Amino acid sequence: MTDKAAVAVGIGVAGVAAGLVARSLVKKERQSDGEGAHPEGWKAVTVLGEADEFHSGGGYPEPLQHLAGSLEIRVDPAPGDEGFEVHARIREGADVDVDGDPDAALRTALRDAKQLFETGEVLRATPRPHGDRPHTLLGSAVDAAEDDAKGEGVL
Repeated sequence: MTDKAAVAVGIGVAGVAAGLVARSLVKKERQSDGEGAHPEGWKAVTVLGEADEFHSGGGYPEPLQHLAGSLEIRVDPAPGDEGFEVHARIREGADVDVDGDPDAALRTALRDAKQLFETGEVLRATPRPHGDRPHTLLGSAVDAAEDDAKGEGVL
């Protein structure tokens, strides 16, 4: 290998290492402050559109409707009249019918309801319509970030 190629490989490895370290520091920082968790358990999402249309017909979009019986939900105008905010939290003593963490299920339901309302579909990163891509170092980092993003809200 030539000296230039060795330097390029070294710079590439250092860049990947720096990215992984930065990702772990950001993740630690978010976990240490509770990811901005509300002390009373409220989670919120800002939605672009009209609030009356969001819960028209007496119900919410399907992802949120599934949990609605176990939730307290309120809809408020967003700052600057840019859509509205949907706030939700699990009712105290409510039995939430989900596999795993109820908070993660609520976060996912809020985001999916937002996407369904705004675009008409819930957007998915996987499965990839173009098929599997080869496993590479950077591709693995992107895959890990995509996997973490749905439940934790990081991406």
